[in-house]
Amino acid sequence: MLHLSSIIAASFLFFPYPVYSLIMSLTQNTLKPTELPQVIKGSSDWRDYRALKLPNGITCVLVHDKESKTTACSVSVGVGASADPRDLSGLAHFAEHMCFLGSEEYPKENEFKSYLSAHGGRSNASTSMSQTCFKFDVLAPHAEKAIDIFANFFVCPLFTESGTGREVNAVDSENSKNVSNDARRRLQILKALADSHHHYSKFSTGNKETLFTNDEQQAAFVREVLLAFHRRHYRPDNMSVVVVGPQPLNELEDFIVGRFAKMKSRHVIKEETEMTVAEKLVHDCAKDLPNDSFGSPSVPYHPSFRPELQGEWPVLLTTKPLQSVRQLYMYFPLPPTRDLGDASPYSILSHLLGHEGPGSCFAVLQDAELVDAISVGPRLAEADQSLMQVSVSLTEKGEMYWKEVVTTVFQYCRMLEKIGVNAQKNSSNDEEVSKDMETIKRIWDEIGTIRRLNFHHASPRDAFSFAPNLANSVRKNGTEKCLSLGSLLDETRDSLPLDSFVDFIQRMVPDNCIIERCSKSAWEEAEKLHSSNDNNPSKVSTGVFGLQTEKWYKVNYYLSPIPMKDVELWKRLDGSDVGISELVQIDNLHLPCENQFIPRDLSLCSDLPEEAKNGPRISKEMDPPNLIAENKFGRLWHRLDDRYCLPKASVSILLRNPRLDSKYDETNDSWTYDAASSIYSSIMMSVFNDALAQESYEAELAGLTWHFNKASAGLVLKCSGYSEHLTEFALKILSHFFQDQAAVTKPFLNDRYVGPTKDKYLRNFKSYFESRRADAYAAYYTDFLLASRGKGIDYDVEVIESLTLDHLQSHHNEFVSSDFRTECLYAGNISEKEAMKFFQRANDIIFNARKQLAESSIRKTYLPGSFERKLNPGEEVHLHFQSQNKEEQNGCVLMTFQSAIPSFKGGHLSSQESLVQSAAIRTICHMLREPLFNTLRTQEQLGYIVSSYYDRSVSHHPLSDCSAESSFVNGATPIDSIVVNVLSKKIPPPVLTERIDKFLDTFREKLSNLPEDELRHHKDSLSKKMLKPKRALGEEVQLQLAKITDYAPEVLARGKSPSELPWNASKDLANAVVNLNRADLVNAWDNVVAGKRRSRIVSHVYGSTFPLDKDVSNDFEARYKNKSVIHLKSMEGLSQKRNMLQQYSAQNLRPQRRFNSFLQRKLLAAAGIVGSSLLVYTIFRKNENKTAKER
Repeated sequence: MLHLSSIIAASFLFFPYPVYSLIMSLTQNTLKPTELPQVIKGSSDWRDYRALKLPNGITCVLVHDKESKTTACSVSVGVGASADPRDLSGLAHFAEHMCFLGSEEYPKENEFKSYLSAHGGRSNASTSMSQTCFKFDVLAPHAEKAIDIFANFFVCPLFTESGTGREVNAVDSENSKNVSNDARRRLQILKALADSHHHYSKFSTGNKETLFTNDEQQAAFVREVLLAFHRRHYRPDNMSVVVVGPQPLNELEDFIVGRFAKMKSRHVIKEETEMTVAEKLVHDCAKDLPNDSFGSPSVPYHPSFRPELQGEWPVLLTTKPLQSVRQLYMYFPLPPTRDLGDASPYSILSHLLGHEGPGSCFAVLQDAELVDAISVGPRLAEADQSLMQVSVSLTEKGEMYWKEVVTTVFQYCRMLEKIGVNAQKNSSNDEEVSKDMETIKRIWDEIGTIRRLNFHHASPRDAFSFAPNLANSVRKNGTEKCLSLGSLLDETRDSLPLDSFVDFIQRMVPDNCIIERCSKSAWEEAEKLHSSNDNNPSKVSTGVFGLQTEKWYKVNYYLSPIPMKDVELWKRLDGSDVGISELVQIDNLHLPCENQFIPRDLSLCSDLPEEAKNGPRISKEMDPPNLIAENKFGRLWHRLDDRYCLPKASVSILLRNPRLDSKYDETNDSWTYDAASSIYSSIMMSVFNDALAQESYEAELAGLTWHFNKASAGLVLKCSGYSEHLTEFALKILSHFFQDQAAVTKPFLNDRYVGPTKDKYLRNFKSYFESRRADAYAAYYTDFLLASRGKGIDYDVEVIESLTLDHLQSHHNEFVSSDFRTECLYAGNISEKEAMKFFQRANDIIFNARKQLAESSIRKTYLPGSFERKLNPGEEVHLHFQSQNKEEQNGCVLMTFQSAIPSFKGGHLSSQESLVQSAAIRTICHMLREPLFNTLRTQEQLGYIVSSYYDRSVSHHPLSDCSAESSFVNGATPIDSIVVNVLSKKIPPPVLTERIDKFLDTFREKLSNLPEDELRHHKDSLSKKMLKPKRALGEEVQLQLAKITDYAPEVLARGKSPSELPWNASKDLANAVVNLNRADLVNAWDNVVAGKRRSRIVSHVYGSTFPLDKDVSNDFEARYKNKSVIHLKSMEGLSQKRNMLQQYSAQNLRPQRRFNSFLQRKLLAAAGIVGSSLLVYTIFRKNENKTAKER
């Protein structure tokens, strides 16, 4: 049969051009899409939308984003694991994987990823129970071909036999990394409690057992079912497509319509007797999947969790986590809310039950020292069911009195029920009824006001994250409300969904509840109960209660009935204020008070020029902040926003103080690093955040967010949100911290908060090595060698166990009374005058606090900062450690190549050599990612996690040439590294290292012979990515604060202007990338990766599949004995080695004046770990480095 495209092509040869044009015109008319209801967007959304229905049934939304430098495309398919055959679990997930492995038009398996890699792009996909979503982005000039390759995955996928067999390994590897993940383990247990005939109970990921392809016959059948599955579900009418880019809408339409309109439904409706075995299997299982697409009929309520499955509810589920957590969960099966739209009662129920202000469940339970946090929301939200989850983080005391917590939640539910039922009466004659009605309406109105504010005053997200969310929403909610659903745009005070609110809250009762305890102590209780029941089997019903094992992850759990006396108490609760607990003041429960932080003034600052008030100007170059004030306490930087046109602002205060992580040594007149001080600072800030949770919650609901945490350079307070109340809110937070803890009636440092925080830290530290993935441990050991200044987690545990309230109070007093250096950045919708007022008031708070506590007499100080060691040239260190996580099957190799030349700072602060090498390293990392993935993951199938990336860290050090009599000035030396990370259970880590090295050798050859046009593509795409403008005020502030933190002390101490800070370093680097030649890249590769003077750490972590033993280790050492490799297998050896390394500093490259020999020795080898412990530091360092990469 001739395709229409073939006829059109032939017509060009035989007909005059006018006839050919007529044929093309007629063809395009047949492909002409139908316009759909247009997208409702927020007032600050600068994007334009066009919604279309293609002739074949695909729903498309085109989004013109004038400010985007990339084009993103996403496809949402209305099928997920719910449609998997029971005997082929993971089939939907497997189909997702296979779609990326070539098409008839583009048969090469890695063609798509290779094209994206060369043009600044990326791709990903995900499969849930009800949908599968694909996404990619690429630099805008290269979008058309990328969309063409992408569209062909759905028009004519290959699903080759060889690819099918290999990709099962990738699915199995992905599943193996999930086995040691607590969230995944609990998910599988929850599925085990569900109705085994319900689609939710299916195992969604799949593995080698479920997708068995051990012999040719089995592999052929799996592929046949896979093709039948794809034909049945990957239909045009079951898909939505979204494209977002800077191209005009007409151009985006041309990109999409012609390509996706070619997709035809391959699903042929047959009688069951005419179906093949594979087709019949897929057909039968398709009935399990409820249709959640827009416009489809309502689906009856069909809960997967029902009391009769366990006999009677409530029932107690006990699970054993790998991490040391204390969690309590309450699950309530509820009807689906798909048809309710914005009138879903989940909005108000989640708001009230999850509230943390005075009168809430959280407040009452926190006051009783039982909980750390509460969160409430839908655990499931499917077309045929929903599941409300109340998640509670318990304290040590709360673990003992968990039933009191449950009682409080049920009591609050009964209080809400009583109020709702009273409101339903709608009687103006009854004062109580009238009051309840007005209160509940006021709360609903506040929820709507806040949601509408956030909808209309938000900066649009980047295309890559926006496209898939929009595609999923379009398929489920239609085009008109795909953005606005959930923002309550049409809801008013009088539209409160009272009846459904009462219906849902009346279902939140003991008879409709599963209670889960997830902690090690709860599991110990369950084991004791199990032992006693073994001696008396009549206590537990066979097959329902008792010790159970989940099928797929082999995770144990314990199911037991709850004593009737407790159940009867919970059932008797009526929401009245009668005291039912001596421990919890339940009579303090009440509805939230009126929120005073909801902004009313949304005007823009009068200092803004008129052109800046007309709308966002993201493409405008980002001006640096101005230094507008400086005093003995610090500096104020200000930037009036002229890019986002939003009534929002952000204020950040960095408090530099040596007490953060050091102690003063009077004998040597110097500060030395002190692990205990570092830990005290971290715990002090954690306590502070917990103590202010209730008081600040209303502000957070109203869009004012705050974080006050310990960073490497000091304590950092960040407050952001609507500008009307921001100044007062930030000053309130600051004032609370600087209060004299001995003089106030409600100090934040008290046993009520200190005890739970100390317990939380101890649990996290003690369980760290038993609960993480192998690559997390690999990063830990690498950081211990390079970045730690402490003795490890065991030492930190000793410090925390001995910590008392007195220690923290003393530490707070010393911190407040010590010499401060502050950097304050106020940016956004705030005038210079208002910023100055804020700075003065903040200074007054600090000054008065120091005055009350008596200022420290110590005048010699220094600025804290991050720390990193420098490997010696030509040094190769191999680390070998066994994972202590018994559930971790995978091993890991984490390679870190550290550049001997410091990274580029910018402008006058760095050399030309530094600029070229830094640009070359970034370009190499950009080029390396895809071929590494394709070779080790796609072709060799070594593991699911195969990645390489550019890493940039910063080492702060005193500058000898800028020291003053009373203080030292920090310099910052940035460090470039190339990192390779592979997680695998297929081969032992040492063999994995050899395979990586083999690839790196071949990549050196590729680099040397790379065609000029391919090299140019990589350089152009990377340079454009580096110049992508910031799209949100928060991103801009984060970058500018990082530059101030790292470089302001050094630049200003040398008498330079603030304008000479490296504000435009990214522009310099982007230009350098474009101007690189092949010799620059090869030279950088030989310097950092392949040459004799390279510096490398290879961190091997051994999983259960290939454990660390002497034979493996000795064999590996023998093969490397002629390569001057240092092998370290113990923390003692690791500590000895790191004490031999110097701090990474540009000053180490040239002679320098010693600032204080004793201090310098201490900085290089003192005890302590930045960020209170290495495990905290490892996590924190990754977050800091994410920002550092952009500096």
